[in-house]
Amino acid sequence: MKRIGFSAALLILSSSPAVAGWSLGVGASYSPAVYKDTPSNQVVIPIIGYEGEHLYLRGFTAGYRIWERRSPHNIIFRLAYDPRTLQPSDSDDPIIRQVDKRKSTGLGGVTYQYANRSIGQFQVTFAGDIAGVHDGMYAETVYSVPIRTKKWMLTPSIGYSWNSSKLNNHLYGVSAEEAARISGLDEFTPDGDGQFFLGLRGLYKFTDHILATAGVRYTNLEGDLEDSPLLEKTDSFGVNIGLVYAF
Repeated sequence: MKRIGFSAALLILSSSPAVAGWSLGVGASYSPAVYKDTPSNQVVIPIIGYEGEHLYLRGFTAGYRIWERRSPHNIIFRLAYDPRTLQPSDSDDPIIRQVDKRKSTGLGGVTYQYANRSIGQFQVTFAGDIAGVHDGMYAETVYSVPIRTKKWMLTPSIGYSWNSSKLNNHLYGVSAEEAARISGLDEFTPDGDGQFFLGLRGLYKFTDHILATAGVRYTNLEGDLEDSPLLEKTDSFGVNIGLVYAF
């Protein structure tokens, strides 16, 4: 059974376009294998979104803004489903097939956002596991510059995410128990570290109600994470597309 991959997960989490009111549609995403000898991920999902002045729903995420949507400064409380998993039976690698399953979880946190039409948007997020799966935390900073016309919008972005040691050990680590049980696998306990990423999102309006969306994201793990014995590679591209009807 295929699981949603890391790059696909990050794209799907924000797959609904930020258009006022309700939106419904369908989206598809692709990401290459992250864990050793696991298949690439092709996922088709429904897109359901709502964008109000304070409340929003975007795919697997929800948020509440303290101030109205177009305020230059905002504080946003967020909830999200994090679908990043490892199902060992998905791998053809005999060692990976013996490690413990990595489960999905729910995330909760808060974001500070500053938006200015001249210089773009800057945001900082602090969040963590709220379902007790790994009790990890992360912090993320993103800078993006929306480029708008009446028919389309392009938004390039650059950012960095830092993961706590608990989160990194859940996703990339090898416990002492796993190392003792599995021949050929050494214990690996990464400290807090993270990843750089580059993104580009696009939106095109065929009509006032029918919109096409697309996104691509490049991610590069750094530091101790590059030495994880579980990983196929430490950089990846993810791509998604969608077609949405906005009410």
